[in-house]
Amino acid sequence: MMILKEKAFAEAKDKFQAAGDAAEKELAFYLKRYFADDPEVFVLNDIRIPFNDDAAQMDHLIIHSAGMTIVETKSVAGKIQLRQDGQWLRWYGDKSSGMASPLIQAKLQADFLRKFLRANTRQPEIIDKLNLDYLVAISSQGVFIPPKENPPAEVCKTDMVGEKIQAKAGGEAVFPTAFRKVLGEFLCRSHTPRQAVAPESTTVTPSEPAPVAREPQADYVVVPEAAQRLVRSRPAHLDYIGERLKTTGLLRSLIGADEPRKVYATYCRKCDSQNLEFRYGKFGYYLRCLDCSENTSIKPDCRECGRQTKLRKDGQLLFVECASCSLSEVLHRNDRPLPELKS
Repeated sequence: MMILKEKAFAEAKDKFQAAGDAAEKELAFYLKRYFADDPEVFVLNDIRIPFNDDAAQMDHLIIHSAGMTIVETKSVAGKIQLRQDGQWLRWYGDKSSGMASPLIQAKLQADFLRKFLRANTRQPEIIDKLNLDYLVAISSQGVFIPPKENPPAEVCKTDMVGEKIQAKAGGEAVFPTAFRKVLGEFLCRSHTPRQAVAPESTTVTPSEPAPVAREPQADYVVVPEAAQRLVRSRPAHLDYIGERLKTTGLLRSLIGADEPRKVYATYCRKCDSQNLEFRYGKFGYYLRCLDCSENTSIKPDCRECGRQTKLRKDGQLLFVECASCSLSEVLHRNDRPLPELKS
């Protein structure tokens, strides 16, 4: 099922919330009918993304082959009208009252989401090129009165949203399926309900020094503000930490992030620093500490069979390889010397 996130409904506080919930539930029903078994489309219902002391609450977000579409639902029992001058009116019989523009609301959500995604990348120009549009869905019992000239294509009835998404995705795929799923899962992890309380931060006192081991932010990898350094149980210049690596996040594969990851924590034998650079000398490869200038030899045995290994350089990466086990792993990276660990 390609519905990545369902809406969690709670008891409505008033009739307005109940009507809004009903409209969202109606559209969620149609989206499920259209895309529940479609492996090319990913649907997130009721997602709230906090960013920079603000947050965007999106009723529905659909990720498809042409990009992403935000859908703002509007519960309408009677009629709503978009006038030629851009004003929105809600009609009650023969009386009307003004209302906020759902088109502007959806556009602001799209702008917010793009800023959030750009902030979590090292190459924001890729997010800039990603098509991110929006629709306004009017509940089935409502009537929409468009302006006589230039009616907005973004406004439709709830039951037409699926057709519009299929039309958008009907052309050439510019957003690969695997990346769509990565993006959807990342946004699911980023979702924060309004009532959620942020966890208390842990303060490190001066008497308990704890060096921070944070890998410089990789392409489309979401990195927390601080990642605790690996604490070793015994002195060593090399520690295998493959099982402790943090799962990568947002669109990492878009720009070649399928590259091998560093699976060893490397240390200076003198000062225990991880600010190292591998170099080649008279006796082979070694680690040069950029803090104290000490050299640390690296001659690891295979962690699988215990046999002697060989070291191989590939650009900024140093591989440790065992012919007997067909093992090939990144021992060190000069461009990103610190591993990104699970919190």
